[in-house]
Amino acid sequence: MYHLKQIPSEAQIRKYFRRTVFGKNIHCPVCGSQKVLQYEQRYRCLHCREKFSLLSHTWLTGMRLSYQKFWLTLWCWTNQVPVKQAIALTELSEKALRHWYGLFRDHLPDNAVILEKIIQLDEAYFKGMTLIMGKEQGSKKLAYIIVPGTTVYRGMRRVSLSSM
Repeated sequence: MYHLKQIPSEAQIRKYFRRTVFGKNIHCPVCGSQKVLQYEQRYRCLHCREKFSLLSHTWLTGMRLSYQKFWLTLWCWTNQVPVKQAIALTELSEKALRHWYGLFRDHLPDNAVILEKIIQLDEAYFKGMTLIMGKEQGSKKLAYIIVPGTTVYRGMRRVSLSSM
């Protein structure tokens, strides 16, 4: 694997995973108790005695990639690096890389919010782009879209808005 200075260390990536999966305080994924004992790279709940790790109970259970290789693969996918170039960067096989790209696609969060009834729309103009935001009256549902350019036209009504 290429030595890239932009890739964080294994410890930094583990710390990022811990914050992403558990938030501020580590808790048992089974019972939710915060009485957790840490040993090496594993944890044990003192309440229900469940043993778990950072990635157990997530869709990354059983990941056999190093954290740095996973980070690089995710970076390639988010930056739309072509498969052949990603293979050269990550040193994964084509089958493995396509498998990971498929997993990333399958686990994208669902952003579809459907605004119903009466909605309020507003737009804001920034340098070279437009933000269009809608809010459903009487609820806290918000949806938005960022449009390149500063010209908004009537046909934009039909564009689906992303959720917040």
